[in-house]
Amino acid sequence: MPGLDYQRNMFLRLPKVFARLVLIPSFIVMLIAGANAQSENPWQISSPEQQGINSAILAAAVKNAKQNGNNIHSLLIIKNDHLVLDAAFYPYKNSYVHDLASCTKSITSLLIGIAIDQGFIKSENEHILDFFPEYNLTNDTLKTVTIKDLLNMSSGFQCSWNDGEKELGEMRAGKDWVKYMLSLPFASYPNAQFSYCSGNYYLLAEILQRTTKVSCLEFAQRYLFKPMHFAKSYWLSNYKGVNHGWGDLHISIYDFAKIGCLVLNDGTWDGKQIISKQWIKKIQPLHKVKKTESYGYGWWLDSENPDEIQAEGRGGQRLFIFKDRNMVIATYGGGGGYDAGDIDNIVLEAIQSYRNGKNGDPSLQKEITDIALPDTPTLTAVNFPDDELKKNFLLADNIMGLKSLRFEKRQTGYYILLDYVDGSKDEHPIGMDGQYRISNEHTFGLPMAVKGRWANDTLKIDYNRLCRIEDFRLSIVFKKGNSIELKMVEASFGIDQAITGKSL
Repeated sequence: MPGLDYQRNMFLRLPKVFARLVLIPSFIVMLIAGANAQSENPWQISSPEQQGINSAILAAAVKNAKQNGNNIHSLLIIKNDHLVLDAAFYPYKNSYVHDLASCTKSITSLLIGIAIDQGFIKSENEHILDFFPEYNLTNDTLKTVTIKDLLNMSSGFQCSWNDGEKELGEMRAGKDWVKYMLSLPFASYPNAQFSYCSGNYYLLAEILQRTTKVSCLEFAQRYLFKPMHFAKSYWLSNYKGVNHGWGDLHISIYDFAKIGCLVLNDGTWDGKQIISKQWIKKIQPLHKVKKTESYGYGWWLDSENPDEIQAEGRGGQRLFIFKDRNMVIATYGGGGGYDAGDIDNIVLEAIQSYRNGKNGDPSLQKEITDIALPDTPTLTAVNFPDDELKKNFLLADNIMGLKSLRFEKRQTGYYILLDYVDGSKDEHPIGMDGQYRISNEHTFGLPMAVKGRWANDTLKIDYNRLCRIEDFRLSIVFKKGNSIELKMVEASFGIDQAITGKSL
């Protein structure tokens, strides 16, 4: 199945103001702000062997992920209602919340199901135009599009993951997102074929908010998150206060795994029916994507593995649900070298290689402990040239939405200070010894990590936003005449841009 959230290149299509919204949005609905989730762990703890899993295979996989520099953040395995693996890779911690990217779509689908269960929406067969009476549109094909078509990515709109989700970027740059979507031409008849279109899930968010009279996040808190004892969460929203139904929901890895267990158990949690069994049963391979892959009701399926249901998101966000094996795997990543699509195969190999009566491999706990430890300082910090400190370098237009940057030396070390075109600011310590310095972005209070080093005359900075997925690699060359050359690379969005800056 595709391992990317097909917004990879959409970032590049946004004007700088909207690019900045992707990084640090101005419009947010946030409940219980803060960096640490502190979610309850409702599962019993078990060794892998007690649940029929070879821990030596898991130990090797954890070690390889660290040694190979895979940008994995977190990995959880729950089998037979027992937590058998709980791993967090430094500098990430499992107490943090994390962006789900397009895995959000799968949760939006569940919320639509709950809204139908609660009577806010009659059924998924309702026509979407009925929810937008203010738009006087006469397209006969549009009149036939249903909620189900949006859920299944089969609306027929001329909208796809081709060209970096061009339509999503255009929608977000416009003043009326609903009008944009409803005005799209049709590439096929509704319910005829699959075409990945994140805008479908924005329309679902609008419908959910219009019918329930609360935001998607508030609805989720009331009917899904609180009953399942979720911790802190937030969800980005737009100029109208409508949450991004296609992405940008942030929850902890434990709460993400709870969603998997909810689906695994046909909509029940802790003995309570959170969402109807009938809705969960609708998650079927309804529309073929390519080869053996299919899509249904916001989830990915594969005819080669009929036991498995997946949620997928940009940067390695992934939820694997194995109904016959009574198992859930949840993983977070930062993109750039992390292929979450291999995780399920590794775990299945660990199950297949298990031998009854075999003791657990003691190296697993050691690897889990080691990957959570801070990196050992490997460099001797090299001082910045004094004449390059405290200068404000004004930057050319760029994809990060940066207006200027500045470096300072303080008692605790070196800092990078960033000013953005939307007026917001960030400042973070830089670990110049090869070790991350952890700090918090001021807008949300979410942890991020920054480290740097000198490579000859080039300053290399790893600007890792952790909870927000993006890991920017900045290369800066200080030039004579108070100028710099800056190259920024970010793998999960496919960003590779070189710009110049000049000090006043």
